[in-house]
Amino acid sequence: MTSYRLVLDAKRRPTLPAQLLRDAELPEAKELVARVVGPGRIVLEDPKAALGRLQAAVAEGKRTKGVDASMESALLESRAEDAERE
Repeated sequence: MTSYRLVLDAKRRPTLPAQLLRDAELPEAKELVARVVGPGRIVLEDPKAALGRLQAAVAEGKRTKGVDASMESALLESRAEDAERE
């Protein structure tokens, strides 16, 4: 894994080296999502990658808790029916 040194400008904005973006397969990135992962650690992600990570975490949580997708669908349908009656 290659490390890159970033410099923050007077407004605390970093400049990302072109090679860093190429290595991360983000050469055309226009927008990134930033999140704190611990003291002194920030992760930048493509929004699609962040969404995929979140979806995988939700799916894993459902598997861990034994939530059946059909149960979830039935609950959502029931709530939609209740909302229509109101």
